[in-house]
Amino acid sequence: MPWYLIIIIFILNILWEIGFFYFLLLIVFHPRKKLQLFGKELPIVGILIFYRNKLAKILADKYETYIERYPGGVVNVKKEEFILYIYKKVQEWTEEQSFLKNLPSFIQKPVLSFVQVVTNHLLKELFRNFIPDLAERYEIREKIFELISDKNMRFIEDKAKYYLTKPLVITGASFGLLFGLLNLILLIIF
Repeated sequence: MPWYLIIIIFILNILWEIGFFYFLLLIVFHPRKKLQLFGKELPIVGILIFYRNKLAKILADKYETYIERYPGGVVNVKKEEFILYIYKKVQEWTEEQSFLKNLPSFIQKPVLSFVQVVTNHLLKELFRNFIPDLAERYEIREKIFELISDKNMRFIEDKAKYYLTKPLVITGASFGLLFGLLNLILLIIF
């Protein structure tokens, strides 16, 4: 095989890998418009750009379900189910501990009872009062939706391009160099 074809294959490997890793960046942020073919939307969209409304809806739903406090002291059923689920997991974990099994039963039962009561009260206080108070104090809900707004999405895109483009291109070039060298070795051998 002529030497110039080997060099061309080597360079094409490097360019292919650079393009692949740069494509990973583009798939997150570009294209800004949904592409259509014969009136149907193509699944080639910028993930953060066009799915931010779905992301905002999911975040709002989870925020309202698990963090936000209902007005008038109404009990949030999902939050209570979550507290009960964590409580049961902690209870199972404490019962499985080997050092508790080795204790005499007259000590083991009060220790388990104490851990369960403390866990129950801690979880209720944490999820009913502490986390909602922090969320209200630091305005977490507003900050989440401000982050997903158009203005901040462009800021995130610019920062990602600035900080991710060079590492992705270098990673792609190094993979391309590696595959190019492997192809070069295979071409020389065979």
